[in-house]
Amino acid sequence: MIFSRASEYAIQAMLYLAKRWLDETKSAKKSETNRARHGFVQTKEIADAHGMPYYFLAKLVQDLTRAGLVASTKGPGGGIRLARDPREITVLDVARSVDNLQYVTDCVIGYEKCSPDHPCPLHYEWEKIRQRIFDVIRDRTLADLVANATFEDGRLMAPRRESK
Repeated sequence: MIFSRASEYAIQAMLYLAKRWLDETKSAKKSETNRARHGFVQTKEIADAHGMPYYFLAKLVQDLTRAGLVASTKGPGGGIRLARDPREITVLDVARSVDNLQYVTDCVIGYEKCSPDHPCPLHYEWEKIRQRIFDVIRDRTLADLVANATFEDGRLMAPRRESK
């Protein structure tokens, strides 16, 4: 597990919203109005779909809203939706909004002072892995991750690759 539980749930919820956004955009292109409405989704719907604790997700939604990633409204027809296009939101944006991302900065074996000047035994190997992880979450948008995904068994599934 690379991400904290908070980051995992936030990413899963945002992917759910991104999939809805892109599906609504596709539907709008087929209609005469050619404009997507991007409706609001109940937080409970997302929690139920992913088997997440509702109150924990509701707290994360507050963080996502403060970060400008989610828009929310109360009342009938209310709920949450992405605040902007999923092609503009990266996995790093989501993780940063709910977590401190220690794995990007901290020593892999927990030393308080670990740097090129004072490296731990795994410093140089972990530095390469850490940079690759950071590059991936910085460069992948929500739209990239849900482009060809389908919702199955309570989660988004990437298309299966043909085995050789």
